[in-house]
Amino acid sequence: MLSFERINEDNIMIAAEFFKYKVSRTSDYTIGAMYMWRDFYDTSFAIYDDMLLYKVKFLHRTSFTVPVGSGSLTKAMDALKEYCNSNNLPLWFCTVPEEALPILVDQYHGTIPGTPSRDWADYLYNAVDLAQLAGRHYSGQRNHINKFKKLFPDYSYHAITPENSDRVITFLKDFEQHHGKDASLAKEELRRSLELMPYLHKFKLPGGFIEVDGKIVAMSVGEVVNDTLYCHIEKANREYPGAYQMIVKEFAGATVTEDIQYINREEDVGDEGLRTSKLSYHPVQLLDKYCVLVP
Repeated sequence: MLSFERINEDNIMIAAEFFKYKVSRTSDYTIGAMYMWRDFYDTSFAIYDDMLLYKVKFLHRTSFTVPVGSGSLTKAMDALKEYCNSNNLPLWFCTVPEEALPILVDQYHGTIPGTPSRDWADYLYNAVDLAQLAGRHYSGQRNHINKFKKLFPDYSYHAITPENSDRVITFLKDFEQHHGKDASLAKEELRRSLELMPYLHKFKLPGGFIEVDGKIVAMSVGEVVNDTLYCHIEKANREYPGAYQMIVKEFAGATVTEDIQYINREEDVGDEGLRTSKLSYHPVQLLDKYCVLVP
């Protein structure tokens, strides 16, 4: 019988060893996403036959993520079916990437109720595009960046380290108080961002910030899994025009290597401002996530 354990700062690195087996570039199998939203989704995990299984509360029902790992998918699916039968639960899968649909639908006869929510689709970009912002598509972003450089020519970019992370936390607290949005999910995301910050070094998450006259005006935190950089946190003080465009370019430029082909800037959760902004950077793909019911 499967035994699920709640996610915490001590055991999440055990689960992270399995992320390299993920079959898509969606953001769900990442340390940052799993840790930040562990309470919101009541997240727990089990390792069975060298396969990682997540159990969450999604749309008010118990759901699971597609098992990943080097072990037997068949055994993992059998174990999930047994667990659900023993607990009188339907076998729901959530945040299922398109790449996994043939497994659940064709092989296990799963059904998809309706269409995936546009609000929860991840935005995927070419890494070089965001690191360089070259070409006519990005003329608008470059205009904002040029304005920032003209107004603040002595700005500097720094990697977040254990020595300066307290300053970034102070920036986020100030952002929460003076610049945060009223939407409940936006407030939740800020709270979870502050929870994640003390563990960047432990979780091996890259981050960076922009400083003007000794004051932090923008920051970003991400994570690299396989060929993709995931951006978990991105905040900028809008009183500094162009700060958001600057942190996108600076963080990508400082973090992207020749092994990183894509950047996932995650969902817009239905926020029209976020949607407009993320579309303006010209994603190469929107990564839909599905719910699947397996009999």
